[in-house]
Amino acid sequence: MRSSFERLSYYVRDRMERNLSAGHVFVFVGKNRRRPKALVYDGSGLILITKRLEKNRFMNLEELEKRLEISLFELELLLHGSVIRKYKPDGEIKI
Repeated sequence: MRSSFERLSYYVRDRMERNLSAGHVFVFVGKNRRRPKALVYDGSGLILITKRLEKNRFMNLEELEKRLEISLFELELLLHGSVIRKYKPDGEIKI
């Protein structure tokens, strides 16, 4: 994933029609799922965070049943390299 601040903020503003300054964390994962990037506005500017696993790949985000929002707990699991097997709307998560 070669996208930087400008391209990712374009996706958030124009494609997703979301407000960057709302305090949300926007996570992007490329096709090879090796380096996700997170974009967040901290009040004074944008922060771009990237992570690379030492082994394997990050889970395919399509497995999240096309949800646009995930919980902080789910984000933490994803960034640690866990795979969420099944999501239940009542809040129970199986990994």
